[in-house]
Amino acid sequence: MTLGRRKKRMSFSRHAITATMLLAALPAAVPVQAASSDWYETEGGRIRLVTTGAPSPEGTLRAALQVDVAPGWKTYWRDPGDAGVPPQVTFPADSGVRDVSIGFPVPKRFDEGSAAWTGYEWPVSLALTLHLEPGETPRALEADVFLGLCETICIPVQTKLTLDPARKADDIFDRSVVNAAFDSLPAKASPAFGVTSARRQGDTLAVETTAKNTETLDLFLAGSGGYQFGEPVRAPDNKSFTARILTEPKSATAPTTILYTLSAGETAVQGQFTLP
Repeated sequence: MTLGRRKKRMSFSRHAITATMLLAALPAAVPVQAASSDWYETEGGRIRLVTTGAPSPEGTLRAALQVDVAPGWKTYWRDPGDAGVPPQVTFPADSGVRDVSIGFPVPKRFDEGSAAWTGYEWPVSLALTLHLEPGETPRALEADVFLGLCETICIPVQTKLTLDPARKADDIFDRSVVNAAFDSLPAKASPAFGVTSARRQGDTLAVETTAKNTETLDLFLAGSGGYQFGEPVRAPDNKSFTARILTEPKSATAPTTILYTLSAGETAVQGQFTLP
């Protein structure tokens, strides 16, 4: 694996995530004390996992990954761009957690000359939805967390955060943290504000929106299924975009779902579209 320096900081090849984790893992044994974990402190900030403690009858447990970024440091969005790795939260197969959905607030673009990426330079809480077996309240959950914290270099942070959802369940302070994480998410895209079409034009993706003509409009694309995109460029009409297709699947048997966030000032929505 090669960690290449890009203008004062270390970036990670997304194809070398596993090796980076092995080389720079920072494990921590955290005792089970409540429905939320203790803080795990590291260079550049600290992180912890907070839950409401009470799953819904349908088997979902709301939680938040708090990333308390230190002044001068940054962390990544779901698609960090040409450098870095997105935050990852996983649970062992025997934990009773079948899947984890991660929700991200509107990020910011960073351009450092030789590298451009997307993320946050302030404390951020990622909204997590844990999908459990219906009617099950697991005990002693142990989350494997991996993310990057960046200043002049990037520090890969890997740790285990342990908690017991049945202890101090429905704590008012924990619930307020989780609710704030979900409240910070962009609203669901609608016909009045969202992407209406996305089509290929050679090696470029053309995206049309129903946003009003505004110079503050911005589009964030999260590549998946083998697609990776360059930074979307707003067209002269101020409501459509083009983005270079940097990589694409060599062969695809089904359409690929692309997640996006569309923002204009204090207003933001999130949605998805498909590419053949």
